[in-house]
Amino acid sequence: MKLSLALDWSPNSLHAGYFVAEAKEFYKDESLDVTFVNPEDDNYAKTPAKKLADKEVHLAIAPSESVISFNTLKESIPLTAVAAALQKDASAIVVRADSEIKRPAQLDGKIFASYNARFEDDIVRQLIKNDGGQGNIQISNPAYLEMWRTVADGSSDATWVFLPWEGPKAKVEQNLLFRAFTLKDYGIPYGYSPLLITHTDFISEEESAIRAFLRAAEKGWRYVAENPEESAELLHKEFSHTNWQDLPMLKESLQMLAPYILSDKGRWGFMDGTRWLDFVEWMIESQVLKNVNGVPMNIGQIDTSMFYTNDFFK
Repeated sequence: MKLSLALDWSPNSLHAGYFVAEAKEFYKDESLDVTFVNPEDDNYAKTPAKKLADKEVHLAIAPSESVISFNTLKESIPLTAVAAALQKDASAIVVRADSEIKRPAQLDGKIFASYNARFEDDIVRQLIKNDGGQGNIQISNPAYLEMWRTVADGSSDATWVFLPWEGPKAKVEQNLLFRAFTLKDYGIPYGYSPLLITHTDFISEEESAIRAFLRAAEKGWRYVAENPEESAELLHKEFSHTNWQDLPMLKESLQMLAPYILSDKGRWGFMDGTRWLDFVEWMIESQVLKNVNGVPMNIGQIDTSMFYTNDFFK
């Protein structure tokens, strides 16, 4: 069986479990031939969620917001999450550690380097408001996709990163340390990120292949959680991408990431419906969730059951 997975960024530690599964032949054990679609191949011209929406791939890596976004378009596209790669949020809004910005409220009037995602900037504005600020940030949309570099060179004051990846990378490459503001610390019940998502059509059309992929992926992610150093060595040895070549940095990254992978009960992939609903309700209450015309949406307009499925973990 052939399956394709669209990555959200160039291969990094947030993809480790999927690549470890490849290196240890867990996909082969499931009679799967998996193709990883690297966004570098088209210079990030189309997001992984858009590739999935267009049915160019079977699976994609994306945050909760992508699923919510495609399901709330005027002509909705039924994308759904099938697994959470991480059980805890490993992302944060960051500034330089030597910055005078000590808390989110002080981001008022500052430059935020944005990926230009549909809800991103409003989430950051609300983060600032929750800390007593006005939410008056200046938005920049740099062409260069490693946003942390704009914080490093001073062209922006803040950006949104995954701490277990950009943290070690910034430290090794530019001796840069971050001060991080996590969403949960400022009253935002953030959803899952990154997720493994698919098109609902594929749940029936490719059910056996998706189940097989998840069995193999779970083995890969468990291996990373339990053996972060060995996983780093495996990625370093088996894959040629430059992101895997700095072995000490990769080891540090996976050691940081390991505690985020499994739930307190030792589960991988499973999603809590309450967590999904809390995030959507927060988006509605904060008027972050607007339709494409900028009009706030209400819970009656949204079928949250479309956003995720745990059917593959029963």
